[in-house]
Amino acid sequence: MKICIVTTAFPRWPGDFRGPFVYEAAQALRRRGNTVRVIAMHNPGAKSVEDLDGLEVIRPPYLPERWEVLQKDSAGLPLVWKQYPLARLALLPFLLRHTAAVARYANDCDIIHANWTLSAFAALLSQPVHRRPYVVTVQGSDIFQAPRIPLVRPLTRLALNRAARVLALSGSLAQATADLGVPADRIQIMPNGVNIERFPAAAMEDREPIILYAGTLIPRKGADYLIRALPVVVQQCPQARLVLIGEGEMREQLGRLVEQLGLQEKVTFAGTLPQEEVSAWMRRAQIFVLPSLEEGQGVVVLEALASGTPCVGSRAGGISDSITPDVGLLVPPGDSQALAGAMLEILTDREKRLAMSAAARRRAQDVYDWDKIAARIEQVYRQVGA
Repeated sequence: MKICIVTTAFPRWPGDFRGPFVYEAAQALRRRGNTVRVIAMHNPGAKSVEDLDGLEVIRPPYLPERWEVLQKDSAGLPLVWKQYPLARLALLPFLLRHTAAVARYANDCDIIHANWTLSAFAALLSQPVHRRPYVVTVQGSDIFQAPRIPLVRPLTRLALNRAARVLALSGSLAQATADLGVPADRIQIMPNGVNIERFPAAAMEDREPIILYAGTLIPRKGADYLIRALPVVVQQCPQARLVLIGEGEMREQLGRLVEQLGLQEKVTFAGTLPQEEVSAWMRRAQIFVLPSLEEGQGVVVLEALASGTPCVGSRAGGISDSITPDVGLLVPPGDSQALAGAMLEILTDREKRLAMSAAARRRAQDVYDWDKIAARIEQVYRQVGA
């Protein structure tokens, strides 16, 4: 079939870090013999039309490039709305251009798959023109955060209620979607996947005592709680060190916290890295930690599982779905003491690390392999009449 994927986050160029899971989903659907067209947000420096590894990608400019600021922060549109009031002025031009693009480019497709509710709203507004059913994947911020913005909640409910199916990444996200007023029988849990070839496993015996974090450095990701847990960890495990991959509004604040705790020799801020380097760090680390206070799913957890890296995560949102007892440990959100205890439990127990590493890779292959997820998504398309 011919599939039109509509999204506000998508790689701007090969190897880019924005929306890689949307790219991987599109490629997995393409590998199943489908034709995939992607309509994405334009960003300064990105091509307006291109063939990206077999995908037809269309990024309609919505303003002069210097004013295209809606992805100024990698944490997504709700954070841009909160932090950069002037950027809000760009939202209406983008929505109009996004809607027009869906109307124009989706009318020869069999199904529209919108990622995030803003793209779902564009699919709804343009439906009188394209006359195609649309499916929505809610990713987290569009349900947990965006509805707090005035008028967004009723528009979100409208866009989701008119969708043929709403796919939620986790049980907690499905429940939050139902709480917005979407009928539960229209919601289906469908996690993001992981490209297990891009994230190969490495033997645990060859790894260093590295604690790895990968994600945007913003308050809801909880990196400050992870740093506060580190003194207890290094006291009992002196060789351990923390590597944080990512950038964000808390970068300077976290740097000051590291200095206050005297951890300069134990913490490395690696910045934003291409996927290949993230994969390399996953294979070097003995443990991966995601201490989020809120999380739709946590794709980085899936990448850690595929790499055979034991995980510690907060019992928050979709993290609880991904980290089962055989692959890692869960702790209460915002609890540095519990984080330290869980990290030490894995770092100091070689046999547990080995068992969790093997189980993590198996879980990624059995549950989160993108090719298997794509087959399930394709089944949804057929159920709604594509």
